[in-house]
Amino acid sequence: MNITRHSLIFALSYALDIAGKNNLSHSKSTAYVSVQLGRELGLDGDETLSLYYAALLHDIGVSNEYVLYEHCKIGAEMLKKLPLDEKIPKAVLYHHEFCNGCGPSGLSGEDIPRMSQIIGFASAFDDMFGKNTDDFDRALFLRVQDWLEKVSPLFAQDIRDAFGGLLKRESFLLDYFATETKYALSEKLMIGDDTRYGYDEVLLFAECFADIIDRRSPFTYTHSHGIANLARKGAAYLGYDGATQNKMYIAGLLHDIGKLHVSTDILHKNGKLDPEERFEINKHTYYSRKVLEQIPGFEDITEYAANHHEKLDGTGYPYRIPGERLGELERLMAVCDVFQALTEERPYRSPMPEEKVWEVILGMAERGHLDGNLANRIKEARIWTL
Repeated sequence: MNITRHSLIFALSYALDIAGKNNLSHSKSTAYVSVQLGRELGLDGDETLSLYYAALLHDIGVSNEYVLYEHCKIGAEMLKKLPLDEKIPKAVLYHHEFCNGCGPSGLSGEDIPRMSQIIGFASAFDDMFGKNTDDFDRALFLRVQDWLEKVSPLFAQDIRDAFGGLLKRESFLLDYFATETKYALSEKLMIGDDTRYGYDEVLLFAECFADIIDRRSPFTYTHSHGIANLARKGAAYLGYDGATQNKMYIAGLLHDIGKLHVSTDILHKNGKLDPEERFEINKHTYYSRKVLEQIPGFEDITEYAANHHEKLDGTGYPYRIPGERLGELERLMAVCDVFQALTEERPYRSPMPEEKVWEVILGMAERGHLDGNLANRIKEARIWTL
């Protein structure tokens, strides 16, 4: 596995944005403003790169649906486990502190890490203007200036001055507010990073995001990790090499990353979903693909992960892919997903015993939904005995 650090973090930051739903470019827009401020303030290349990644990941704790300021602590603890500059967790931990000491930890002035101050300013700016739908005109420019004046007690003078310098360049806000560039802002920053990750580093990120996905619901707390284990065992039994087994494990961890776009009210519902709720939850594999396909080198992983609700008879979702276009490992992932889901507790039912689970799986195969031959091979192998 040979994955660029930039593509991995850039793609996964999109998963954090779809969890917010109201502003689908918050992480990238915050990174854009942060780096522009950092350059205006004279940060060197290494500092700018760390600032960029810290900004992309600054809301990594939010997806757990804890209170606003608690997400800073959660995010910092997550980031400590990842192969990143040690300054990044601290920057995230304190990005809601303010220079006048009114933040959650009471830090003030220079006691707040520099990167935290920059990210906090950029995030606050995007919180205010990121959902703007008005054309950029002088009235909107004056609103930005008015906002800058109102937040002056919260942020350091030199950061405010740096932002004022950016405002003097028409291109800065024209880029920020332009609809056609809004979702590609950070691509305009020309960030250079040649670092590449192997399997071990990619695994750390995948496990981190699997935790984010699963912790959204107490009923799916081990779902992604469970499927990852089943997928790797199944691939090994079918004779695939170690590299392919590793890809299946990563795909299992990230297969439901698109569920960050689904309301927890739907995920937690104690009963059958109504048509509107089913429509919403069926979007999740589409968003899983949207996240994973942004990572060069993840092409196989994307297919294994994003097609787990497709059916052999072409009635699955979201692409209605027929069976002849679904490879063996994609079919295996679909069986893994059903097995894992049925053996877990849900708000509306208890875990099923293994014998009943296989009855359901083989019944789905008879209806043309799953691969019956593959399911029988796995069943007879007894590698998934509970």
